[in-house]
Amino acid sequence: MIRINLLPRKAVKRRSRGELELLVLLLVLVIEGVGIYLVWSSISGKVEDQQRENDMKRAKITAIKEDIKDHDAIKTELSEIEAREKIIQELIAGRTGPVQVLMELSSILSQNGGPSVDKEWYQELLKRDPSAGYNPEWDSRRLWITSFTEKDREVELDGEAMSNEDVGELLRRLKLSSYFFAETLVRTAEAKTKDSTVPLIEWKIRCKVRYR
Repeated sequence: MIRINLLPRKAVKRRSRGELELLVLLLVLVIEGVGIYLVWSSISGKVEDQQRENDMKRAKITAIKEDIKDHDAIKTELSEIEAREKIIQELIAGRTGPVQVLMELSSILSQNGGPSVDKEWYQELLKRDPSAGYNPEWDSRRLWITSFTEKDREVELDGEAMSNEDVGELLRRLKLSSYFFAETLVRTAEAKTKDSTVPLIEWKIRCKVRYR
């Protein structure tokens, strides 16, 4: 049987072109859909990874909070222990300190004696200022103490000396001693002693003491 195409040739071409454009549009939509799905899948994966990481961090924070929940109590207990230790050390120093100070004072006033001082520091001091050192040949019998009082680690010394230079030597030794600090010469005056034919100097020194 013979078929005859009675449609115009241009109409056939137009229909074929429309079908092709529709096919291309469908293909583009499919590609866009696949792209959107891939992007969504990637974002969903990242969100899930971030959520897992956040969950892990929350778990760590919870564990840390559990570990340090008694931190304040421990800190308070340590402070109390340190305070008790300080009191104990002060009691020990209060018991042995005065003896050490008196022994230091005895050494300062002994023949061929001197103050307790760090040797390296003392040598550096002499290099900077030779006049700052004490005189090792000083005759300590030229000065004596008539009164020693100590209250709340503040010391007051009274005594007599042959000269103001002897008082200066004592003051210099006290300044160098690791037991005494904040030394102050309160006064010097001619001693009113009737029995002595040699003029004497009365003196008073105040200083503070550190127990080692």
